[in-house]
Amino acid sequence: MSASRPGDAVAFRVGDQLAGKEPWEVFGERIRRYEIHLNGDKIEMTRGPIALLGYGIRVFRSRPDGKTGVGFQASNDLSPEGILAAEQDAERAARYAVFPTGRVELPTGHGATGGIVEVLDRGLWEYPLDCLERYVAALRAAFQGRKQFALSFGSVRATLSNTSICNSAGLRTGYGHTTVDLEVGVKAFGGPEGPPPGEYWLNDSDRRSRPAELAVRVPEWCRYAEDVRRGRPPPTGDVAVILPPPVLAGILPVVFGGRFTGSARLTKGAPAPGMKLGAELATIHDDGRIPWAPASSPTDDEGVPQRRRTLLDHGVVSELLYDALHAGAFEAHSSGNAFRGISSGFRTWYRFLQPPSVSPSTIVLAPGDGGTDTELVEAAREGIWIQQIGWSSPDPITGAFGGEIRLGYRIRNGKLAESIRGGTVGGIALAAEGASSLLTRLEAVGSTAAFSEQVSSPPVLVRPLTVAGEQ
Repeated sequence: MSASRPGDAVAFRVGDQLAGKEPWEVFGERIRRYEIHLNGDKIEMTRGPIALLGYGIRVFRSRPDGKTGVGFQASNDLSPEGILAAEQDAERAARYAVFPTGRVELPTGHGATGGIVEVLDRGLWEYPLDCLERYVAALRAAFQGRKQFALSFGSVRATLSNTSICNSAGLRTGYGHTTVDLEVGVKAFGGPEGPPPGEYWLNDSDRRSRPAELAVRVPEWCRYAEDVRRGRPPPTGDVAVILPPPVLAGILPVVFGGRFTGSARLTKGAPAPGMKLGAELATIHDDGRIPWAPASSPTDDEGVPQRRRTLLDHGVVSELLYDALHAGAFEAHSSGNAFRGISSGFRTWYRFLQPPSVSPSTIVLAPGDGGTDTELVEAAREGIWIQQIGWSSPDPITGAFGGEIRLGYRIRNGKLAESIRGGTVGGIALAAEGASSLLTRLEAVGSTAAFSEQVSSPPVLVRPLTVAGEQ
């Protein structure tokens, strides 16, 4: 087990006490967190290690009606009495929580490690506070000499986790993983003759601590803050829009998680294989094994090895995503998409408190032949590039999304022009077959992909989307 002695695995210690009371599964976590918070340029607080240990027990009980009772209980009490109490609570819950399947196929120990996936920063694991302090020092140094720019706030958090999973089918697996979460606000100032100050907010997640990259990223953030400061309202109407990965990251995972899963199929909301739901340019995968991606891991949270799955193949529905329960409901096999806490924002913290649900890992929009960012802008001719949306609020059922434009740029005569902010942009990301949507209106897909949270994608040109801005 990576970065952990097997005897330290929380799930194994709990599972050893449940032997003979099957079927069951245990998900365990041992977590350390370190934090440095900034007030402006000054370090306001350093915390850590904040230690957390916990596990969740899930039991599956056959019922006379052919369905399965599913009970879950979480705890951080590893005493024999505490484990017994958690198991009894899970048993009681299974009497009332009914799932429509008589078959639950839990993964076995054979091949359960899923191979090596790069998700652990060794330096951060061994020297977390030193790494975090170097990161913050590099962040502060990157603002030195920038008289018209300053940090308004900042927070850097490093989470180091040992995940362990075992079940009554003989599975015993686990892995170590690290995450660095960054939250900053960058303010741009000006003289009394100019516009008021502008502020650019950033939330970012990375598996590694990479302070050297800040020398490149901070100047970009400062430019964005100045562009926010000078931004004017966008035009109103149906216009060509370019969406980069940070914007798509706020839309695609929620929409595909709501429609391309066994849970959606159970409620008759999932598309059937062969349906045409996107343009020919739209080939979309779910891939949980991309090195260093925030949603990558050797296995899902039930212990099934992660792999690459094709959701849309040139716009045509290819396959759906399943966990063990939903796979059983449809005589299918788990696709390795059982995850805990994603929808509630606990991707790296307190995951043991929740049972798994079926969800995407990393949504991958395959690069196209749209070329560079400059070439995409040239292809748009007239329109807007949206750099950041505040709360795009996608609806997982209808596919509708919409949010405030925090920062964007007018496209005039095939070139980026003045910055814009304010107003809203919205539409339908994924619609029924034959209906218009963001995916059916793809006109060009860039040639170079980048990560942003749960998405790997190039910028895309959509023509048109509805923008509300200037009267």
